[in-house]
Amino acid sequence: MKNTLRSLVALLLAVLTLCSLSAAAFAEDPDYTYADGQIYQADDSQVFVYTVQVSAGPQLAGAERVRSEMLAAGFDGFLYETDCGYRIMCGKFLYREDAMRYRNLIREKTLRKKAYVTDACLPQSALDDFAASYKQDPLVASVYFRGWEDPSGPFVDMAMNEKETELVYAVLYGSGVNFSGAERSRDLLIEKGFDAYVVRMPGLYLILAGSFDNKDDAKALRDQIREATGRMDPCVREISLPKA
Repeated sequence: MKNTLRSLVALLLAVLTLCSLSAAAFAEDPDYTYADGQIYQADDSQVFVYTVQVSAGPQLAGAERVRSEMLAAGFDGFLYETDCGYRIMCGKFLYREDAMRYRNLIREKTLRKKAYVTDACLPQSALDDFAASYKQDPLVASVYFRGWEDPSGPFVDMAMNEKETELVYAVLYGSGVNFSGAERSRDLLIEKGFDAYVVRMPGLYLILAGSFDNKDDAKALRDQIREATGRMDPCVREISLPKA
């Protein structure tokens, strides 16, 4: 009986020792240098993108630690703040397939084997910063990245914040996911004397002409474009564009 009691006491002490060591191992290190966090908040008025979630937690310090880990591995880590805490994300993509390739790369290069594709709404500036660094990053060169072509000529980045936009009437000449095709259509309209431009929306490019407060003026331009191009599909569209 005494031997049994001694064994139980020894086992209890061993468990307590192990727990204390584990707690020390996972305690926040006051000397640890965390990344200067990019922290975004959920906002449906911003740009919809696909991203890869690698972890989540209620504490900012812990979330920053994971983000620092992803940055050290060469991935675009940022924090997404919600009511429940912080989600640690990597990558900002217009296409789900691109995000899935990035997820596969994260699983291959890190211990984050349960990383998965999800979505978020982020400021346009966050997407542009990622696009600029992504193109020059050899680590992710194998991932086909679409949607961030360098614009030339008349071009508008769609602002998703209503306070920064105004509602106008324009003529929609066409749309597509390929920027070079949108450029060609825009340049064709410009050659014919129309005020044409490309608008980038999440996952889509619009070829538009004109910008009017009056719908009848837009209809008149639509008729002119139809006559000049021989196409009957250009139509008047009400659209929110960045304020001049």
